[in-house]
Amino acid sequence: MVLQMARPQKNPKSGVYYFRQKTPIDLVAVFGRKEVSRSLGTKDPEEAKVRNIEAVRKQGMTWAALRKRPEPLPHQQIVALSGIIYRDHMAAMELEPGEPGIWIETLALLDRLAADPSAQERSYAPTIDNLLLEHGLVTDEASRKRLVQEADRAFRQVTEQQLKRAEGDYAPDPKANRFPPVATVDTKPKEKSEALTIRAMFKLWERDHLANGKSPGTVGDFRHKIESLIEYLDHDDAQRVTAENWSCHVFVPLPVLV
Repeated sequence: MVLQMARPQKNPKSGVYYFRQKTPIDLVAVFGRKEVSRSLGTKDPEEAKVRNIEAVRKQGMTWAALRKRPEPLPHQQIVALSGIIYRDHMAAMELEPGEPGIWIETLALLDRLAADPSAQERSYAPTIDNLLLEHGLVTDEASRKRLVQEADRAFRQVTEQQLKRAEGDYAPDPKANRFPPVATVDTKPKEKSEALTIRAMFKLWERDHLANGKSPGTVGDFRHKIESLIEYLDHDDAQRVTAENWSCHVFVPLPVLV
């Protein structure tokens, strides 16, 4: 039996590659769509393969998050998460803060958002969603609102510091240490690194394959072939798999299947 691989798909008109994956049957009602499709942002087939692996990893995290029950986050963890936002943005503009006027306008924008909670939530939603997803967290509405507020504080702190830098003041931020260490956030780094191994990706496929009501016998057949592939490659790193590897070992499908 041959299973279809969730590999990059090329748009025939634009030439841009897309990530596509069917929604597991048990999550269709929750997710609201039967399929996921989004651009990988490249026309290069090799780059598309690399980006597709990351897209599969993140989508697997989304499925896992949707299967979790929302849990409240303690305040320390919320502030620690907002600290990630602060550090990421400060690092991105470490050498070039731009013109002061940009940051003065940004402060005014933050003030307008603070006066409209619904607009503030919409503005921060993509950042909050990605932050929670990256750390495998599913939280309740109350914790989410607190996280929006702390994200706003972090963005405001970034803006104030970048305004100082734009005006020539590169003194250290006296409040930079207010954020709890990232270690207090349940990031589970070992699981995250494992997510890019061939075996871990196979586990994601196995879970969704069975959730879709498909044959358990197929799992055993392909597990044997996956182990054969790993033995052939002499490694378990999904990111190191090349097209040449597949051409030499074509009977083994990549375990990121639809």
